[in-house]
Amino acid sequence: MAAKRGTSASVAVGQGFIGFGLVAIGVAATLATLLGFFGSTWWLFDYAANFRPHLAVILLMVSLAYSLVFSKATGLFFMAMAVVNGLVVLPLYTGSPAQAASGDDLEVVSFNVDQRTSIRSTTFTWVELVEPDIVVLVNTTDDWVQTGTPPLGYQYLNDLPIDRVDGISVLARENLDVEIKRVTEIRDMVVRVEAAIGEEPIALFAVQSRTSSNQSDASLRNDYFEEVGRMVKQESIPAVVVGDFQSGPWSHTVRSLRSEASLIDSLTGYGVQTTYPADRWAFLRLPFDNLLHSEELTTVERYLGPSFGAKHRPIVVKLALAA
Repeated sequence: MAAKRGTSASVAVGQGFIGFGLVAIGVAATLATLLGFFGSTWWLFDYAANFRPHLAVILLMVSLAYSLVFSKATGLFFMAMAVVNGLVVLPLYTGSPAQAASGDDLEVVSFNVDQRTSIRSTTFTWVELVEPDIVVLVNTTDDWVQTGTPPLGYQYLNDLPIDRVDGISVLARENLDVEIKRVTEIRDMVVRVEAAIGEEPIALFAVQSRTSSNQSDASLRNDYFEEVGRMVKQESIPAVVVGDFQSGPWSHTVRSLRSEASLIDSLTGYGVQTTYPADRWAFLRLPFDNLLHSEELTTVERYLGPSFGAKHRPIVVKLALAA
């Protein structure tokens, strides 16, 4: 009899630990869910918003486990929080890009090469296979650019500023008008390229955001994208913003850019295509590399390139004029 009581007590203690663990995980995920809506107040809240899909799955699992073993009411609360995250992510899957007005298109590749010259040859071989119109290489260096041969049929459109260790390099199959802009108090780099879809000119802004692991860097990142947004608004032609955002579609930074500059996320209708860190499973990555475009344009194709050994995976986006 004593043995049975001991066994029952052990089971109760075990269940108590499991229940406490589930509640702790659920509460932490709930806080991240809610605080992610207040990204403008603190950089860490904004960073939490990048994990919407992860939070949805975690809260769903906690909800089901807690409902089956412990309290259905608490489980339903965590389920509601999972739904909140799911509703934020869902438009990327249910949204439908506008129909293309014609067969003319512009294919853009964006890839953070992480300053790794060791991947240049394989990257350029892949570019020759894909044959995009414009290639945006983020986080390149003078050595990356000058010691290798561009992909067959491509040329570099710009040099890196002499005061930069790394920056943005743009390649294209034809000579295009390029302007290097310096923004924010530390003169971060934006490359404006004037291209065309058919006979319609467009302005492409290649961007490289700094990381936001503290409040100071996050403020500089926000200032950077505010400047980019102002440049887009000043354009009289359709615009594209592409590169490494260091933020996901649900962050305050990207949401503000989309709203202020009236831009559409190219992920809409194509789901969450995660790029960073490249060596992890898709679900464990974040969609930091992105392309936004004006309402006059539409995305007709979007996919990820392979992992070349850099920290990011490239994105391939084909744009057309919207009908």
